[in-house]
Amino acid sequence: MQAASWFKKIFSKKQECVCQAELKSLSQVEPGHQVRVECLRGEDGVCQRLREMGFCESSVVEKIADTGALLCKVCDAKVVISKDLGKNIIVKEVCECKGHTMEGKHILLSQMPIGQPGTIKGFTVESDDCERIEEMGLTPGEKVEVIRYAPLGDPVEIKIRGYCLSLRKAEADLIMVTVAA
Repeated sequence: MQAASWFKKIFSKKQECVCQAELKSLSQVEPGHQVRVECLRGEDGVCQRLREMGFCESSVVEKIADTGALLCKVCDAKVVISKDLGKNIIVKEVCECKGHTMEGKHILLSQMPIGQPGTIKGFTVESDDCERIEEMGLTPGEKVEVIRYAPLGDPVEIKIRGYCLSLRKAEADLIMVTVAA
């Protein structure tokens, strides 16, 4: 149970950007802009479906077009969603402030941007799945990088210890990572 309280403690601390970019829904973003997903609203099933499509918290999304529906690039895939569904995705403009990075933040492996290096910090909970994950070489202190996400966000391909490995999103959700420079 200590791992779960450690996880809550880390995620309860909000780190604010000095530029104070305003929060808005993805439907309100102009085409051509990149935004970062802050949170998802709505029923659990809707939020889960959005995460499966790649709209995870901390994911970077580029809004490509806004016609009858929203065309977005997320997790190296183009996704079309309705404007109503876009209202459930709360985003913030990607910060262009000098010195503002994700470096040092603790996030889930499933939320890491593609190509961003990081170090495994630990697990959100202790379970048999975590033991199996450790046996695959994903141990605290190891350097890890997300190579790509499948079009619907599951599985996640990572590079660790010089080889590529695919994990189910549920497994990647168990792994805490410290983002490196």
